[in-house]
Amino acid sequence: MDSGKKIWSKQMGNYHKIAVTIKPTMACNMHCRHCFNGDLMEEAERLPLSSAKRFLELAAEFAPDVKVTFHGGEPSLAGPAFYQEFYRFEDELAARTGAHFANRFTTNGLLLTGSLLDALIEHDVLIKISFDGPYNDRLRKETEIVAHHIEEARLRGAKIIIFCTLAREASNHLLELYQWFNERRLDFKILPLEPHGYAQSHAEMLLNPAEFQKSLLKAYDFWLHDKDCKISFSTFEALAALRRGHQFKPFWFEREIALNPDGHIYPFGRPNDLSYDLGRPEEVDRLEKCFTSSVYERLIAFLKKQRASFCQGCISRSTCQGVVLFMSYMYVSEEPLLRYSCSISKTIFETALKANEYAYAALLRGEGDQFNPKAKQQLLLGHETVEK
Repeated sequence: MDSGKKIWSKQMGNYHKIAVTIKPTMACNMHCRHCFNGDLMEEAERLPLSSAKRFLELAAEFAPDVKVTFHGGEPSLAGPAFYQEFYRFEDELAARTGAHFANRFTTNGLLLTGSLLDALIEHDVLIKISFDGPYNDRLRKETEIVAHHIEEARLRGAKIIIFCTLAREASNHLLELYQWFNERRLDFKILPLEPHGYAQSHAEMLLNPAEFQKSLLKAYDFWLHDKDCKISFSTFEALAALRRGHQFKPFWFEREIALNPDGHIYPFGRPNDLSYDLGRPEEVDRLEKCFTSSVYERLIAFLKKQRASFCQGCISRSTCQGVVLFMSYMYVSEEPLLRYSCSISKTIFETALKANEYAYAALLRGEGDQFNPKAKQQLLLGHETVEK
């Protein structure tokens, strides 16, 4: 077995799924203060539909379970017809190959209406909308329009989840933020602001780890015990399953691969992934060749070398195992920015782990009735996962 196949075998194991990201454009119709792709906001390059369809075909041949995420830039700029034809082809591919597709669509919500929304609802797409609740005006524009589109989508039965970017002000009011979304029955997830792109010029927006830890502990403890929780707060649900010595999520390179607007395949993210061009869908006969290529081997070797030195002595190493470092690298390469990302993640891990230890001890004492049902389920799941 050659070295590329050895890496493939070790990294992928017996996985029967793959996650692919398709970026029809890097352009955007909203000028957010923190945008990490701000330098490409006016980019005119668009992905040909034929390339997206070929990429999907390769993914379906690679694994029976395929998660398809449209991202950007702002993917809605490709227009409704692009998605109507893409999902029609996906249905045809599912019937022909037996593959199962789970669809995601990440958007700022500005064009989430009309025939685009129709197509997403018809194909059971989970719509991920970037919206910061009561703090949306701090980073984004057109708050009223997007809020209206969110409500329209919700009333029409669309599957939606809100992705809330957590800048410093919002991070210090995390409990109030949770209560705002819970009152409106909107499932959401928080994404701590990181110093990518435009955000590097706004240091005042970056989280202060000490302040954030205090706010996080207050909000997390409240959520653990909130029996009036009506929503899925996916960030806290994931935190409740954390246990020391157990890696919190798989390495991204075991499951993520992306097709960019230039028509080329890359590992994932931007801009550092542009150093790892894996070819064009039209030139690839099997997706395995991307993962076993010398280009991919070079990426994995580099990341492992970085982890060996960068994660040395980190108190969260047993929980993270370098995943945060790897994910951050796809956007920034400067060491101070990578260390900032890791410091925020360490704050999150250590706060949640300590709270979980107290909570699980209460469960063992038979005091489980004090917890919100979703929190209790995840607390138990975390221990079952470790025991297995």
